[in-house]
Formats: sequence, structure tokens, C-alpha cells
Amino acid sequence: MGNERRCWFPLAALGFAQLIMVLAELLPGESLAAGTFADLRALPMSRANELATGTIGGTGGTSVAVAVYAGPTRSATLGWLVALACVVAAVAGWYWLNLRRAGTPPRTARFACGTLGALLAIPVLDLVGMLQFRLAGDVRGALLATLGLLLLAGYERSRFVVAVAGVFALVTVVLLPPVAGALTAAVVLFGAAFAVLLRGPVTAADTP
Repeated sequence: MGNERRCWFPLAALGFAQLIMVLAELLPGESLAAGTFADLRALPMSRANELATGTIGGTGGTSVAVAVYAGPTRSATLGWLVALACVVAAVAGWYWLNLRRAGTPPRTARFACGTLGALLAIPVLDLVGMLQFRLAGDVRGALLATLGLLLLAGYERSRFVVAVAGVFALVTVVLLPPVAGALTAAVVLFGAAFAVLLRGPVTAADTP
């Protein structure tokens, strides 16, 4: 406990997860957004489309372009739950190898239970944020990530990580929209990881 130099990996792992979420969100979608105007003459003439199309002037009339509901739009909610679960698993493996290399391996059962508890806490806290506080999905995910950073700061006794957590919450929850906030947060996390590594030479206790 209290080795601030180990913080670089969790910071980098969360930053990498942010980039993956942004890339997944920016992939082009194929579905029409709700309320999109579409020329119904271009739609396949299935029974449903025949009922929805309608004509003017009876048989042979002219089809008109109308607003059609194409189902729910692809939400701006990033894949926070999956990303955070992957980060928790990766960080747990990192600390396991790190502690073994340092000669202070944790008890296997206790470590496994702690990791499993952290993984289970992610969807539970997300559900609480949704049902109890009515928070949007991206806000819940960003707050969960901020909580994880604060726990990391407490474990490593690092004021630097506390400051990183504050900046992270500011750009992802307060200042920027989801995609821009996640991308900016990734830059902040990678910068913080490099700053930790540049504080001095990497020792055997800093790498697995």
C-alpha cells in the first residue's frame, strides 16, 4: 500500500477504455433516427409499409415523403459498464502480479473476493444511480469511474490521483458532452500516467 508509482497502469487502462468507448460510439450506424424524413416510394412495399405509405388521389396517386418512426435512436450512452468491468479486471491482475513481484502476495481467496465484489458493485451502483437518482447513463458511468479513481487515490495515498479524479469528473460530467468528455478524459488520464512514470526511474515494484 502507498506506492504511488503503481498508479500509472490504472490511469492508462481507464484512458484506453475511454478511447475504445469513443471509437465504438463513432462507428457509423445504419438505422434511421426517429423523426427522419424518408421518401416512402423508396421503401420496400411490405404490408406494413403499404399501410404506412398511403396515397393521394386513390390508385396511382402520388406517394408523399413523411416523417416515419424508425425505432429508438442510437443513444449517446457509452459502454461504461463493460469498460469499467474490463478496467477493474485488468487492474486487479496488475496488482496481483505487482504484489507477487514485490514479495508480498495477497491471500488468494481474499483477493478474489475483493475483485469479484468490485465487479458486482459496478452494476449495482449503476442501478442505484438510475432508479434512485434518475441519472443519465453517461453520468452514472463517469461518476463510477471517478469513484474508482478516488478509491485508487486512497489505496495509494496519492493526492495527485485525487486531483486527476477531480479533473476527470469535471470534463466528463460538468463541462463536455459524453463523447467529447470521454475523449478529453482519455487525454487527461494518459497525461497523468506519463507524469507518474516521469517522476523517476521505473523499479521492479512498478512493473509486473
